[in-house]
Amino acid sequence: MKKILYVYNNEKIEDLKKEFTQSKFISIGFILNIAQSVDALEDEEFNDFIIDITTLAFDNGYYKLFIEQYLYKLTDEFRNAVFLVNYLQRDAFLDKFPYIFDYIDDKYVKKLDNSSNTSQDIVPIDNRHIKPIPLFMYSKSMLDNGIGKYKVISIGSLFNGIDNFNYSFNIESIKAFLNSNEIQYIDINQLIDLFILRKDLILTFEILLRQIFIYKNDIKFLICDEKLEDIKNYLPFTFKINNNFFYKEEISSVSKKAISNKYNIEEIFSIINNRLKGHDDFKKDFKFNLQKYMFLNKLGDRKIFSIFLTGESGIGKTEFAKMLSEAMYPSQSLIKINFGNYSNEGVLNSLIGSPLGYIGSEEGGELINKMKISNSKIILIDEFEKATSSVFNFFYELLEDGKFTDRHGTEHSMDGYIIIFTSNMSRKRYIDNVPDPLKSRFDMVYCFVDLPIEEKKKFAMEVAIKLIEKIYENTKINIDVISIKNELDKLITHNNLRSIKRKVEDVVITEYYKSIEKI
Repeated sequence: MKKILYVYNNEKIEDLKKEFTQSKFISIGFILNIAQSVDALEDEEFNDFIIDITTLAFDNGYYKLFIEQYLYKLTDEFRNAVFLVNYLQRDAFLDKFPYIFDYIDDKYVKKLDNSSNTSQDIVPIDNRHIKPIPLFMYSKSMLDNGIGKYKVISIGSLFNGIDNFNYSFNIESIKAFLNSNEIQYIDINQLIDLFILRKDLILTFEILLRQIFIYKNDIKFLICDEKLEDIKNYLPFTFKINNNFFYKEEISSVSKKAISNKYNIEEIFSIINNRLKGHDDFKKDFKFNLQKYMFLNKLGDRKIFSIFLTGESGIGKTEFAKMLSEAMYPSQSLIKINFGNYSNEGVLNSLIGSPLGYIGSEEGGELINKMKISNSKIILIDEFEKATSSVFNFFYELLEDGKFTDRHGTEHSMDGYIIIFTSNMSRKRYIDNVPDPLKSRFDMVYCFVDLPIEEKKKFAMEVAIKLIEKIYENTKINIDVISIKNELDKLITHNNLRSIKRKVEDVVITEYYKSIEKI
């Protein structure tokens, strides 16, 4: 008996129902919920059912082997069952599973008549389907200061449930939930951790977010500033970023930055020593220079502590700034300026604002806005090699005076700030490109070099253990780190720590899916 796959579309669905009036329509998801393994199918009876397997066309390669085995068993065990796939996913399904069915029957697909394809049949696309979704950024400090008074839920609150394969959603239930609870904001930070493990779900969640936005476009989606770059990587064209979420609350709570931090110097250096891999000479000199700066700052003789770090990408320059900010200003977001995001024209306006009367002058500059929404006094100036002469002059005056005046005439004190400049420029480029007056204002200038082999091994193992623990917390699947140690040790050929981290993720997640297949 041949295995037949029937292809249908909505226009012919009634014809299909009339032919199989004695049969009950079910989806493959219904069967997977009842029989979650191949062997479990032997205890069930699906011969009199019409089974829609369209959703399997969307599944990803990680589960392809299991799904293929499952379909072979299902079609062999229940020869009288009827199998369907929607014509929109016909080709995708057959690309994934070309050998399961002997014959493809298209009789339930309405063929398009070219003569009827006139302009009156064209349905215009709603602009809400294509325009970017507003995404509002907030800092960690806002969790205590302003965000609590609003109705905020996590995206995870909308999950109907999780099976072994897919996150399931019911858009009608979501609509009812949003209406009945008067939800104002949806936090999507959880998506970042999910996408790291399940990149196949990116499209599913993009569709869900779009459906919510179309249905209720007054709802605001939120992202923590620390995960903003991640969401841009995964969904680069979905959102339009708004940096001023709860702007008034932020201004009222931090306008004066009146924070009296009692630094525990030894604790700060303990954090730096443990988390910053390698660079021992730098860490030793940094401890002395920071202690000296704090002493001179109390005497009123030094307002800003400046550090210039060079070296190849991914060996710890940016991470040092992040960990210093976290150590000295817990729960506050690092103030980060990346000159790689600026064009040469008008770069200083982007930094400290445009003069009054110019377009965008009311928005202020990036540096000023980020200082307003973070209580951290650690500023990272990234990709400084792309700065212009006007920027060099600006920072020379800033480091000299400990303050700057914006384009509106407002003076901003930088007393107590630590500014970390990073660049991948060589020693020669540093000497040739950075003006001597500015060079003389840096308190520390260091070149970060590649890590020793043992430090790389230690770093790879720490990243792996941390990811394995997170996987276990979310899935209860345990991965033996010893089983992947040889693969981790091979990563020492890479010098870039970010590259090593990504490769470690590849190794761990590959092992995770091997474990899934054994279950």
